[in-house]
Amino acid sequence: MGEEDDLNTSIAHIVLCCVAGQSLGRVHAKSYSHPGMHANFFVHGILGFLHFQSGRFNNDFKTAYVISYSASRYLALPCLMADLYRGDQSLSTVHLVSGLIPFVMALAGNDNPHLGNLMIACNIVSLCVYSQQNDRVWGWYTAGAGAVAYFFTPQIGQKVAYPLFLALMEYCAYKIFRIQFS
Repeated sequence: MGEEDDLNTSIAHIVLCCVAGQSLGRVHAKSYSHPGMHANFFVHGILGFLHFQSGRFNNDFKTAYVISYSASRYLALPCLMADLYRGDQSLSTVHLVSGLIPFVMALAGNDNPHLGNLMIACNIVSLCVYSQQNDRVWGWYTAGAGAVAYFFTPQIGQKVAYPLFLALMEYCAYKIFRIQFS
């Protein structure tokens, strides 16, 4: 069953990579944070595939995967929020720092899941506030997919669920930037 789970998880990472690659290919903004979310998920998709198929490649991608997992967990939403609030420099900076702190702590080996979850929750709430203020329904969908990806998938214990919900979050996040006609 473990080998089949790894194959399914590898396929889920390929799905994430494809969705992120499509979004990354359509980014036209002159911003580093918005493409950062798409690039983050794209790299995580590639490394996830390599990690879960590392037995077939006779290489160990665990270290790279752990780093990309931390980046996909702690940096994706802050990058998105920094881009959404790019008109307000201080709020944009606060969002980026809210992701950098738990990410750097995780890289240093002092991962604090409670602090990380608090920062993720703050970014999700901020996304909901932004979506309400700017009438962006895809922001609500992104927040919901993010809540499921970050808070519910670790509870169910299925390795395949995390990359699939990241792919859903990625798809919804790309739709936030579409032109809105009121």
